[in-house]
Amino acid sequence: MSVFDLFHLGWGVNGEAWKWRRRLFAWEEEQLGELCLLLQNVILQVNKEEKWIWNLEKSNVYIVRSAYTCQSAQLPVVDPVELKLLWQKIVPLKVVVFVWRLLRNRLSTKDNLRRRGVLHTGSSQCVTSCDSMEIVKHLFLHCSLFGTVWNCILCWIGLSTAVPLNVSDRFTQFCFDGGKSQVQYTILNVIWFANVWEIWKERNNRIFNDKECSIMRIVDKMKSLSYSWLKEKLFRSLSITMVGGLVQMIKLN
Repeated sequence: MSVFDLFHLGWGVNGEAWKWRRRLFAWEEEQLGELCLLLQNVILQVNKEEKWIWNLEKSNVYIVRSAYTCQSAQLPVVDPVELKLLWQKIVPLKVVVFVWRLLRNRLSTKDNLRRRGVLHTGSSQCVTSCDSMEIVKHLFLHCSLFGTVWNCILCWIGLSTAVPLNVSDRFTQFCFDGGKSQVQYTILNVIWFANVWEIWKERNNRIFNDKECSIMRIVDKMKSLSYSWLKEKLFRSLSITMVGGLVQMIKLN
């Protein structure tokens, strides 16, 4: 089936082009939603030849030399957080990869899609209707809705901190300033992963499924998720004393 056929079937959300032999997994549904967002502003022109244009050459023809020159001329990317600090065995691998992309600003936020020419400037507002552009640090830190979620989480675990400027600083501040022992650090690390994951899922639900959760519902989902990760992977390796302290710290309200 060609791209033209898929277009006529409908490649929007719930379009006829996206019918599968089996039910999609949750992570596949999220990827499908991102694909639909990318295709939202694609316009196919009849009787127009489709071709690739290589902008690094005046002839618009791809040459390996120009590709190599472009890649080698780029400055090396410095990770804001060391990769070894993100490798959390308790957290599912897909969430670890998501956080890695988050800290490198590689998520398909509206701002990133706008800069790549996928969305227009007027379509890059925050999904919570707070009249701000959806950039990573706004969505995960400074948004009026999701910022309140962070405040609820900080109150839950008994921490009081100022809101940092970027997400990597929040990770360092949250996990290292609050965790004095290895067990405490692990708990805070898992809670941080669960919180940013639930924020991203809520953002996608509002865009692709037109569903909204209240602040307290998002907080409850984060608590349940972090508790399930800790209970499944960590309890078996702890002593009775450590388990008691762990339960006391992560108990659900």
